[in-house]
Amino acid sequence: MSTNDNVIEISIEQKELSGEILFQKMSLSLKAGEIISLLGPSGCGKTTLLRMIADLESSGDGEITIDEKISNNVGFIFQKPILYPHLNVAKNILLGNNEKLSKIMKEQLVIDSLELVKLSGFANRKVTTLSGGEAQRVVLARALLANPKLLLLDEPLSSLDVDARRILAKEIRDLLKQHNISAIHVTHDKDEANIVADRILEWSKICDSGNGSNNNDQ
Repeated sequence: MSTNDNVIEISIEQKELSGEILFQKMSLSLKAGEIISLLGPSGCGKTTLLRMIADLESSGDGEITIDEKISNNVGFIFQKPILYPHLNVAKNILLGNNEKLSKIMKEQLVIDSLELVKLSGFANRKVTTLSGGEAQRVVLARALLANPKLLLLDEPLSSLDVDARRILAKEIRDLLKQHNISAIHVTHDKDEANIVADRILEWSKICDSGNGSNNNDQ
């Protein structure tokens, strides 16, 4: 890692997907504690880039360097909330905890986590009864419980109505700042990006588009 205060440095000459160039000449850096939003249309490669950072996808022809102090503490919040329907809210949240705790300590941890995301009293709720915004709050609580140093957010508010999206966007920003978590947030909604981010990067200005299809969000 370089001696500056960047926690991530990305330089991708070319990324292919299904035999086609998805994007190329990508250059991006993120400072400690900074929140950036990548703003661009569906299918341009935003999700693929997050997957590359999370090591769920190859980095293509290029390099992604993550500060070794945070490389093992990367969280990922997907576009659709990933919750386990056979577990209640409390048990879904506790999946973010890797420590061996007593029953009382776990109960308190859940209470604190739910209070943090403004869902007090939801511990025993079935996740199948939650609204979209409530489900994403549970996912956020679980992610924060794992104490990430870097959080990747893949359009987590896109399924919400405008009012709910604005409210949760502000809450996400506040929580990230409160916990000093660096974050990369991707969206096609400029208003959402303005609420969440310290810095907005338009996708077309940080890379060249490839020749891939834009039919699906990639």
